[in-house]
Amino acid sequence: MRSTARPRLSVRVGAAPVPTLVEGMPASLEPALRDWIYETAAQGRQEVRHVLIRLDLELPRLYLKQYQRELRDREAELAELTAQWEAESSMREEKAYIPGRPSVPMPPDPYLRFLAYGTEPEILWDVVDDLLSALCSEPLPPETLPIVARWHSGARRTKRITEPLNRLLVESRSVYEVAPDQRGLQRRMEEGLSEAFATAADVAESSGYPAARRHLERARDKLFAVHADASGAYVDLIRAVEAVACPMFLPRNPLPTLGKVRDHLRDAGAKYEYVLTDKSGTQGTTAGVVAMLTDLWEGHGDRHAGGPREVPVSQEAGEAALSIATALVTLFSRRAVRLRPVERPGA
Repeated sequence: MRSTARPRLSVRVGAAPVPTLVEGMPASLEPALRDWIYETAAQGRQEVRHVLIRLDLELPRLYLKQYQRELRDREAELAELTAQWEAESSMREEKAYIPGRPSVPMPPDPYLRFLAYGTEPEILWDVVDDLLSALCSEPLPPETLPIVARWHSGARRTKRITEPLNRLLVESRSVYEVAPDQRGLQRRMEEGLSEAFATAADVAESSGYPAARRHLERARDKLFAVHADASGAYVDLIRAVEAVACPMFLPRNPLPTLGKVRDHLRDAGAKYEYVLTDKSGTQGTTAGVVAMLTDLWEGHGDRHAGGPREVPVSQEAGEAALSIATALVTLFSRRAVRLRPVERPGA
C-alpha cells in the first residue's frame, strides 16, 4: 500500500523546501511506533519471546521483578475486593441481584513490555520488520473473490497491522515502508525508479524472460532491505541483464557474460541498430547501449577480492546500477537493439 502525506502549508506555498525522507528513528515517531509494537505483538503473544530470541535480546531482570511485584499487588487487591464482595453478598436477600465476582486485570507481560518500551531506538526497525514477518500474510491473489478476502483471517489481521503502520511511516517521512509482500520493511524507492523497475520486470516476463524478473526482484529486496546488501543486489542486477542479453546476442556461447555481450555489441556494432535515430534521421548505433553496459559491468567494484580496485558497493552506487539495469532490461526486452536489415543485391 502506497500513500502520501499532505505537504505542510509552508511547503505548499513555497515558503519552505520539500522535506527529504528521514533516516533512522525520528524522535516524533518513536513513542507512536512503540505503541504500535505493543499492540501488534499483543496480537501474537506466542511470538514475543521468539522475536527476542531472533534479535538476540535478553530480558532484563528488572522487568521480571516488576512483574512479580505487580502480580503480588494484583493478588492483594483481588483478595480485598473478593472479601468485600462476599460480605456484601451474605447481607443481600436471596432473590436480590448479586454482581459477579470481582476481577483485576493481569499486569502486562514483561517480555511484551520490554520488546515495546525497553529496547533501544536503533533496534526498533528490526523489531517492526520481524513482527511483520511473523504475524502478517502475503496479499491474496487478484482473482480471490471479495467475499473470501473479506473473511480471510490472515488478510484481516494483516490489514489491522499494516494500515496504522503505513500511516505512521508516511506521516513521519520515514525512509522505510512496508514491503509489497507485507511481511517486512524495505527502504522506500523513489517513485520514478519504482515505475521504471515495474516496467522492466513486466516487459521482461511478457517477452519470455521470467528469470530477468526474478533477478530484478531479488536485487530490489537486497538493495532496499532494512539492512541493505548493495553488493549482493549488484550481482543480481548483472544477472537480470544477462538473462535477456546473453540468449539474444550470444546464443551459441557456452559461457556468456555481460562483459562478453558488451564486447560483442562494441566490436560488431555495424551489424546492429538502435531504435533512436541521430540528427540526420539515420538509425542509431549501439554506442550508447555499450556505454551503459560498460558502466554496469565495470562499476561492480568488489566483484573480485584482494586487488587494488576492490571498492565496496555503496547504496548510491547500487541504486544507480538499478537504474541502468532496469533501462537495459527494458530496451533489450523490447528489441530496441536489433540486427540491421540485410540489403539484398540490386535492391
